[in-house]
Amino acid sequence: MSVTRSAKTAALALAKERPEIGKVRAARELRSRGIHVSPSGVHAIWKRNGLGNSYQRLLSRVRAGDASAATLSESQRALLKRRKISRGVIARAEGNAESADHPRRERLIEVAARVFNQKGYEAASLREICEAAGILPGSMYYHFRSKEDLYVTLHAEGFRQVNEAVDRALEGKADAWERLEAAIAAHLGELVKHSDVPGVTGASLFHAAPPALQRRLNRDRNAYENRFRELIAGLRLPRDVDQTLLRLNLLGAMNWTRIWYRPGKRTPAEIAHHLVNKILRKSLD
Repeated sequence: MSVTRSAKTAALALAKERPEIGKVRAARELRSRGIHVSPSGVHAIWKRNGLGNSYQRLLSRVRAGDASAATLSESQRALLKRRKISRGVIARAEGNAESADHPRRERLIEVAARVFNQKGYEAASLREICEAAGILPGSMYYHFRSKEDLYVTLHAEGFRQVNEAVDRALEGKADAWERLEAAIAAHLGELVKHSDVPGVTGASLFHAAPPALQRRLNRDRNAYENRFRELIAGLRLPRDVDQTLLRLNLLGAMNWTRIWYRPGKRTPAEIAHHLVNKILRKSLD
């Protein structure tokens, strides 16, 4: 099926507007705007213009002068930082633009999330992940060098999703307390929803990984934690309040929600409202 000029223009504009999303989500977003292009059509347009993976799209936007650190969203800054750190991964992605958005790669991530959630990192094997994904074990190495690389990619995807949720929640909000409440609600919403990818990210908060792996996971955790450092810094707090302790205690309370939360009672938004307005503000005013 041919793609109209307006569809091509819209797909390329979206690549700059939201470079971190993949072809499936891009096609869905374009459809919501009344522009019908299949995921494969979106990918074909992007690939022909050197925008085949998310890093290339974001880098193109930065190089064109259309973005600075201040104008990028937190999830986009995290992607840029993560890709700069992982130079070897970048080199492979630029050498093979199909890899980052390859359907088999996406399938591996989805299946790996389910297996890691069921068995944990240590007990899960690449063989059973590949069998569940319907591919030969050797094919996995086209996309990932090791189980650790697969897990790190999956973990980063979970943080990308929660960063996007927080970005959306903060849009149009200026009041510092309102922004904190919105960010907490978005975080809790991602943490407790029945989705395998954020589930891996949430579960990893409650156990220590092997040191080398833990260091790689901490990159995304630290970048995300900085968001709450900035949100808390924007509050008008008494001088004797230790903002570091406040941040750590708040993140602990938020992440522990995954353990006790039961659907059908209070929503993430209601929990966030209670935490901010009934506990934090009353105790800190």
